[in-house]
Amino acid sequence: MDKSNIIQRVKRIFIRQSVTEAAILITLLAAISRVIGFFREMMIAAFFGAKKFTDSFVVAQAIPGILAGLVAGALSSVFVPLYAEWREKKGKEEAERFASILVSDLFILLLGVTVFSYVISPLIIEILAPGFSGETRKLALDFTYIMLPGIIFWGTYGIITGLYNSHKSFVIPNLAGVLGSIVFILAIFFLHNTFGAYILPWGYLANVVIQYLLLLPALRRIGVKITWEINFRYEGLKKALVLITPIFLGQSIGLLNMAVDRIFGSFLPEGSISALNYASRVYQLPINLFVNALATAIYTDLAFQAQSENLDQFKLSLNKSLRAALFFLIPASFGLIFLAKPIVRLAFERGAFDALATKRTSESLIFYSLGLVFMSINMIITRGFFALHDTKTPVKNSIIALLFNIVLNTIFIKPLAHMGLALATSLASLISSVLLIRSLRSKISGVFSKDLLVNVFKFTLGGLFIGIVALLSFNFLYGHIFSHGQLGLAISLLVSVGIAVVIYLLLGLRWGIEESKRIFNIIKKNLELIVHLVK
Repeated sequence: MDKSNIIQRVKRIFIRQSVTEAAILITLLAAISRVIGFFREMMIAAFFGAKKFTDSFVVAQAIPGILAGLVAGALSSVFVPLYAEWREKKGKEEAERFASILVSDLFILLLGVTVFSYVISPLIIEILAPGFSGETRKLALDFTYIMLPGIIFWGTYGIITGLYNSHKSFVIPNLAGVLGSIVFILAIFFLHNTFGAYILPWGYLANVVIQYLLLLPALRRIGVKITWEINFRYEGLKKALVLITPIFLGQSIGLLNMAVDRIFGSFLPEGSISALNYASRVYQLPINLFVNALATAIYTDLAFQAQSENLDQFKLSLNKSLRAALFFLIPASFGLIFLAKPIVRLAFERGAFDALATKRTSESLIFYSLGLVFMSINMIITRGFFALHDTKTPVKNSIIALLFNIVLNTIFIKPLAHMGLALATSLASLISSVLLIRSLRSKISGVFSKDLLVNVFKFTLGGLFIGIVALLSFNFLYGHIFSHGQLGLAISLLVSVGIAVVIYLLLGLRWGIEESKRIFNIIKKNLELIVHLVK
């Protein structure tokens, strides 16, 4: 391979990828990002523990997260299929104008929202954390004021990443996320003594701004030009508003779920909200590694397939995405349930993060992990509905799930405390999955193949088996071979998980599972490449 071909290949990796390439690259970058993110959480846990500082930070994050997430999440969901429609019917130039108007109009709106948020923040804190008082409440309010400008950047971030995704360029947005997290880590590490707990909101804001600024210059690399144009009467904006309304409600419900858990959590002992937050970081790891990568990579294809009314290909793409996600997520769920305590100990137990914090966090992780599969199914199927321009059905189902979550929180919080909140979240996700699957079946005949159901059974059987293998291996290694320090814990976990993964892949190969075959083929090709390079 000559030098020019290598350069072209590298450019293609960064600028435009196929769905398979995108899923692999996003997964790799997500893995790097989650490792960095875990390192950040480990430092927060070590320096600040699971106390009032971290409780305040978790609650304060909710305000810019809710306000920006409502707008950005909804707009990014409708943007990809609308942008695809504009390019298909009106051409590239008008599609870029549509994107420019959306970004410009949204910037103005979010600027006003941010200013108004400074006025209503005390009321929101009172609503989100009615159990907070004294210094904890003051910290939450101070942290909120620092992070509020992030609304403007997060709010328009969804459209910018949607542009990249529409052009099948997935690497740059994920790379920006990695670099932003590194900035956050450096801020905590070098400035925590100077700023104390206040470095958490300042680091959060720096992370948001850095990610945003890194994305803008590279837009021209994918052939997109964004200009400043305010036009609140533009046809595309009107259509976006029609589609966004139910999604806006759906995003509101998702964020309300989070807010409901924190409202209930504010009445629990100090550190409970932080324990739930740390546990959520762990169980979201496989979602961010596998499901987000698949959902992001496949969404553009689903949108174009729905636009061209190619429902056979649409069903095939959806089934492949669900099968690939569940291939990873089902065994991951069993692994997190069986190995919750050693995982939490390795990740967080040092410095200010004590044994009590480990106990609460690992208990929360077990109950969160029960719903991991259903959360993943919901993400992918919801993307399918959005690609079909059906934004109402997911919202209706989300409302029902939210109501169940409130009822279940009320039932479980007294006997199970923080574990009850995690269990309620998992059961609400299960209910949402059942409703979404039923709705999609009624909308598209034969949308879920029999092959998918057979594979889910195989994944479950294999996942349960390797979960038990991982637990037995860990107990033997940590109890009889390696010391009881952090290094021994890390080696025992890595070896036991490695054994489980190898067994799972071999079982998949024996059972004829497509994902196992692909992974072994990738390993084989890379080994051949390494041998060729060595020679």
